[in-house]
Amino acid sequence: MIKIVTEKLKPSSPKKENTVLIITVIFLILIAALLIKMRKTNIQEQKINKGEVSSYSNFSSVESGIYADLINFTNEIKIKTDDENLPSIKDLEKNDIPPFTKDITWEERGKIQWEKIEKEKSTYYIGLSENVTVSGNFAVIVNNRNYEDIKILFIRTHLHKEDVEFSLDENFPNWEEIIPYTGEDERRKFEGKGDM
Repeated sequence: MIKIVTEKLKPSSPKKENTVLIITVIFLILIAALLIKMRKTNIQEQKINKGEVSSYSNFSSVESGIYADLINFTNEIKIKTDDENLPSIKDLEKNDIPPFTKDITWEERGKIQWEKIEKEKSTYYIGLSENVTVSGNFAVIVNNRNYEDIKILFIRTHLHKEDVEFSLDENFPNWEEIIPYTGEDERRKFEGKGDM
């Protein structure tokens, strides 16, 4: 049979050992906090100027869907040649091009009434929503001399046709240009680099 001998060791100075232990714990906490701060990525927000609106953070899901459809529509315009005419609203409806097609989705998105207005320098596709609580109003501005030069504008105010004429004459006051949220913005956000 083995006999276990227990022996109690007393610290030479309990006060000194407690002090060293507390300092060590504080030191470890400070190092951990410093490492966390160094590893933390800064969340970059999309840089939006006055007169602009973000398609990512300011739009409802309905407005985002309409905007995505308009981006697809403008991409089709950009590949047209200068001698081709821009499509009419009737042609767009007939060819089932969203968001111009009047279907169930169109009804759910605020029943936007589209109108094409041609001026000397630009062609305008103006979409007025019947229900601005569901979706705001959109305007696509196409430069007639360069189909690559296209702007999409947005306003979340109930408008009448007279307001559209005023907007055309006054270069769309109170309308905001839509700034897309791109994959490059998302990459910079995760890398924590630069302004968006």
